[in-house]
Amino acid sequence: MEREREHEIYVIACETLKQELLAVMGKQGCDYPVVWVDAGKHTWPDKLRVSVQEAIDGVPPSCKTVLLLFGFCGNAMVGIEARNHRLVMPKAADCIPLFIGSRKEREAYGTRTYFFTEGYLNSGGSMVSDASRIYERYGEEDGLFIMKKMLGHYQDFAVVDTGVFDVDAVRAGVEDFAKPLEIPVRLIPGSLRLIDALLAGAWQDDSFLVLAPGGKITFEDSLEAGKSQDFAGAAV
Repeated sequence: MEREREHEIYVIACETLKQELLAVMGKQGCDYPVVWVDAGKHTWPDKLRVSVQEAIDGVPPSCKTVLLLFGFCGNAMVGIEARNHRLVMPKAADCIPLFIGSRKEREAYGTRTYFFTEGYLNSGGSMVSDASRIYERYGEEDGLFIMKKMLGHYQDFAVVDTGVFDVDAVRAGVEDFAKPLEIPVRLIPGSLRLIDALLAGAWQDDSFLVLAPGGKITFEDSLEAGKSQDFAGAAV
């Protein structure tokens, strides 16, 4: 699909993906306007939904296409209305496929790996931020007990190397968090090809939801986003 003229496209994105999005925009040489949504809103899907809808409603009517750089994030995207624009977003239950390349690759890691990037590690909605609040409220000993209960399902933490941050520094930060929890940390390769395809207009396959003007994101769309799918887009 031929890329539309830049002034006809806006991007609404989670701040967690800021480094990755800016890297892909720089690689493609595009300069779409970007509206950033506070990553801390992920803790409350209803608030995230309101923030995203407000951002869409604030896009100029002359804009034909709005690209949403989010996963469905606890069904926060369900109920979002396109208004006068075409909406395009990845079919992904959360943001992890946007860091590692596809839903199928995300599924290959199973459900017992917890993922980190620099953007997520430093965001207000991260598990590290949650832990800080828990330790402050309950003290180190009781806070650690609570955190171990919360994260008892996970067998390891994975730092995703998306190629846009200092992985050694991020890994060290994750290891500091993981050590008292006795959870091992590993480094895994990332891929920004879904972000690349979203910006390039390569939406033909089933990796993307394309919503016509006047449409509304449904719960059925979120169910589809949870299914793994091969993706043949170009790697970044």
